[in-house]
Order: sequence, then structure tokens, then C-alpha cells
Amino acid sequence: MASRHVPAPARRCLYGLDWLNFFIADVQTAFGPFVAVYLASHGWSPGDIGLVFGIGGATSVVSQAPGGWLIDAIPLKRAIIGVSLAFIAAGALVFAFWPSFWPVLIAELLHGATGGTVNPALAALALGLVGHGALSRRLGRNQAFKSFGNAATAGLMGVLGQYASDRAPFLIAAALCIPAAIALMMIRGQDIDYAEARSAADREHPRKGHRVRDAARNRHLQIFILALTLFQVASAPLAPLATGRLAYEHAQAPLLMTAGVVVVPALMAALLAVWVAARADEWGRKPLLVLGFGAVSLRALLLASTASPWALLLIQSLDGMSAAVIGVMLPLVIADLTRGTGRYNLAQGVAGTAMGLGAATSVGVTGYVVQHFGYWAGFLGLSVVALIGIAILVWLFPEPKPGYSRNWARLFRMPKLLRGRA
Repeated sequence: MASRHVPAPARRCLYGLDWLNFFIADVQTAFGPFVAVYLASHGWSPGDIGLVFGIGGATSVVSQAPGGWLIDAIPLKRAIIGVSLAFIAAGALVFAFWPSFWPVLIAELLHGATGGTVNPALAALALGLVGHGALSRRLGRNQAFKSFGNAATAGLMGVLGQYASDRAPFLIAAALCIPAAIALMMIRGQDIDYAEARSAADREHPRKGHRVRDAARNRHLQIFILALTLFQVASAPLAPLATGRLAYEHAQAPLLMTAGVVVVPALMAALLAVWVAARADEWGRKPLLVLGFGAVSLRALLLASTASPWALLLIQSLDGMSAAVIGVMLPLVIADLTRGTGRYNLAQGVAGTAMGLGAATSVGVTGYVVQHFGYWAGFLGLSVVALIGIAILVWLFPEPKPGYSRNWARLFRMPKLLRGRA
């Protein structure tokens, strides 16, 4: 059985984790929508922009599972995050001062390599500091600080990029690695329970875990990863399609509008994250997962019906709802499903790989769907994918929080077979 040990970290460690999430979200914001606008302004062709984006994305996907395995294997979680911060800062400075093909490609590779380490390592720190019993509320705080950091920095980068210099977002990202490193140093290594951070059952031998082959047979984890992949397939293309349509049907979206597309959902996610975490303990996990998937489906339907720039900003608030739900639920549900296996972070990495592949495939396919059948067809198709994800959650995925499965089964009047599985 999994350990019932309850860690008792110093208050400074928890504050450090708060601000580490805030500043890491800050430094990663620059590598989002601002990159395409920046490179286009320096004469890059759409093909070259897509190529470096694709290579960076592929690097991030490939690094997910090895990154999770590494975080499980190495007790020094802070060192992993410190190296990742160095990679991000170096990549940001390359973008700012050498916006030519090969340096930018190297910068994308550096940033992509951190994709498999940063988020799992932050979740592992949370679990190692507070334990499984307090994990949901801790993850809610993590997501709230991430989202506030994302919103604040996107707004600042948009304003300075519009009115000061187009390299401002990358200089800000590099500079913010310093307070992120300071926040990281506030977390004391001795307060991070290594066995708890990887969800190991044997506290005396925390390096021992289930064999990867046995862990991979976890059917409920497989279903959850399938649902997460469908979520990403439905969600990932929505913002690129919406902003692309805005550029074609109106005027080129300035940096301020680009920042707005990031800020609105980030603020919504920040406001909802703690609420989502609290409801996860009161309601169970499945109702909130269905709510997050439903927000994606509704968002796609609304985007199919309008191309108004101001409507786009309002519709993006639904992205904040789904981001808050998945940001909290993904590491929390995986912690539920892998408790005592010692493979918590590896499972996060596998989920990240599947989601990354789903996102990359979906963005490419929906581009061709839109080209041949129109934006409405692309958005409606993505809405249907989200509905399929909801069906899988409702009828195939059991409630992972003990004591809540019976109520959920009665609510949806599942067949006896599915009630038995739950």
C-alpha cells in the first residue's frame, strides 16, 4: 500500500513553490504566440516559422516520457528545474539577439527539451512537500499562480512589444529566470520527501517501484490518457484557428490582440483554479473533468458561429475554465491512479507525450479541413471530438476518488457492468 506519511514542510518552501510557479509561467509565456509574430516581423517565411515550431514541439513531445522517468529516478528535483531555467533563459536571449534560422532552431530545441521536465517536476515538488492528502489544494494554488503569472507577463510583453521593442518579450523572459531561481532556492531539499514525490509504496526503499511493464497495464490510466489526448485534439487548434481567421478576415492581429488571447483565459484559469481544487475533494474528479471537456466543446461551437475579435476574447474565457480543470486534474488524477507504484512522474510524462502527439496531429489535420471545407467545419469537428471525450469519461472511466463512484453511477444510470468497474 502507499505510504500514509504526511510531510510537514517549512512555510518558506510553500511560498517558494507559489512563486516558482508564478515566474516559470512568466518565462514560458514568451515562447507562445509572440514567437510567430516576432519572427514574421523579421522577414521569416511561414514555412520556416512552421518548421522551427514543429521541431521545438517534437522535441517537447519526445522529452516527456524520458523527463518523467528522470524525475522519478533522481531525488534532486530542484536541480532539474534549475537546469531547465538555464535552458529557457539561453533560448530567450538567442531569440532576442540572433533571430536567424540556426540560432532560433537551437533556442527552440533548448526550450523544447524543458517540456518533459518542468511541469512534472513542479507536480513532484508539490507531492513531495505536502503529500497525497493535501495535493488537490496544493495543485490548485500551483495552477492559480501559474495562470496569474501567465496573464501578467503576457499583458506586459504585449504592451512593451507593441510600443517599445519587439524583442522585449524575450528579454523579459530571460530576466524573469532570476526571480524564478530565487524562488527555487527558497524550497529546502530536506523538506521534499523523495518517496512521496514519486508516490513510492516502500519508504525504506523509495527507489523501488512497479516495473514499467506492470505500470503500463493500468487500464484506468490508459483510459484517462486516451481522454486527455482527445481533450488536446479538440483544444489545441482552437486558438490558432481563431487568430488565423481573425488575420484573414479582418486585419493582422497586433501584439496587443495576441496578448489578449493569452491574458483572458489565463486570468479566468487563475480565478477558478483554487475553486476547482476544492470541488475536486467535495464532488470527486469526474464531474470537473466533464465540465472541462464541456467548456472545450462549447468554445468550439461558439467559434464556429462568429469571427468577431471582441467575441473571440469573450469566448477565450472558456479556455480558462478548461485550463483550470485540466491543470489541476491531470497531475491529481494521475496521482490517484499511480499511488504506491513509484511511477507517478513517468505516468505524467507518458500522458504528456500522448497529448503532445494529439495536439500536433490535430493542428495539422484541422488546417487542411479548414482549407477545404471552411472554418465552421473545423470548429464543429473539434466540438464533436470533445463530446467523444466526455462519453469516454462518463461511461468508461471510474471515479478515482474513493467513496464517490456509487453516486456517479447512479447519476448516469450506468449498466451494472460499468457500476461494478467503478
